[in-house]
Amino acid sequence: MTTFGIRNRRGNRAARWIAAAAVVLSACSTSNAPAVPQGASTNPGRTVATAAQVREAVKAAQTIDTLPDSVGFLTKADWPLAKGHFDCHPVVGVPENIVDPKRTEFGECASGAEHGNKLMVVFGDSRARMWGAALEGIAAKNGYQLRTFLMAACSPLDLHFFSYEKRTPDADCDEFRPSAIAAIRKLHPNLVIVTSFSTHMLADGSQPTPAQWQKGWETTLKELTQPGTQLAMLGDIPHWENDDAHCLAGHVMAVQQCSVPQSEGIPSGNLAAEKAAATTAHALYIPTVPWVCAERCEPVIADIRVYQDRFHFTNAYTVYLTGALGEALQPALT
Repeated sequence: MTTFGIRNRRGNRAARWIAAAAVVLSACSTSNAPAVPQGASTNPGRTVATAAQVREAVKAAQTIDTLPDSVGFLTKADWPLAKGHFDCHPVVGVPENIVDPKRTEFGECASGAEHGNKLMVVFGDSRARMWGAALEGIAAKNGYQLRTFLMAACSPLDLHFFSYEKRTPDADCDEFRPSAIAAIRKLHPNLVIVTSFSTHMLADGSQPTPAQWQKGWETTLKELTQPGTQLAMLGDIPHWENDDAHCLAGHVMAVQQCSVPQSEGIPSGNLAAEKAAATTAHALYIPTVPWVCAERCEPVIADIRVYQDRFHFTNAYTVYLTGALGEALQPALT
């Protein structure tokens, strides 16, 4: 189908590790995800879990105090993304500004089942890249090729957003969205999965209302609807101020200082609106909060560091969720 560290130590030694980590963490946790070379291997040797196992691990994480040795060096970048690329081709017929490899993907390469006869597309902002780390395994297992369409900080719903980088209305996002939708429709995929942060400042500087968010999603999902294509939406993930390695570096003996009650970790954006839009479009909606939160939302689960930065899971944790995500997607898999 052609188309497009810190280890748990006591005393002075631990203090030295923590101090060293504090110097490096800001660079590793906020940098852009690295480009993946063509032909890079998929995620070998990673632990994956079923939905039931994830729920048990989240429950067990509520009582973790000491940072597990298996978390390893907190300064190590572990950006999540699909890593097994094949059937790559150049993007043609779209403006260069919306195929910048540093911040976009436009279905250039496939991952998943190299000889698969079905197509899965994930479409969104940087969360699309994040979920690719799990979706490539699901695609491979179920005979799909996976292609990714994303622009960082560009939610795929039909609204005009503000660019935090340029401090202007995001004209690139406005151009990327319809171009991506048109390209996806031409592929006639068996399954399109959309995903995004659950809020983003609008071009006029205001915050979107739930009604605006729902209507924006409904428009995008309608545009993606065509015979033979199933639709699914991955809900926004929990996030809070101290969810990543910065906090863990300072609390290797008190991990719960970096957790929060569920009410504080649930995204403050438009979860109900995105779910309502999915329902209207007959799209499968998959909530992600139970994969991080029980009574509290946890930064270390199953002896794995959950967050690469405040808003994205690590590769290890995203891959860990492969089984749970695969089960959740089952109704949409053909």
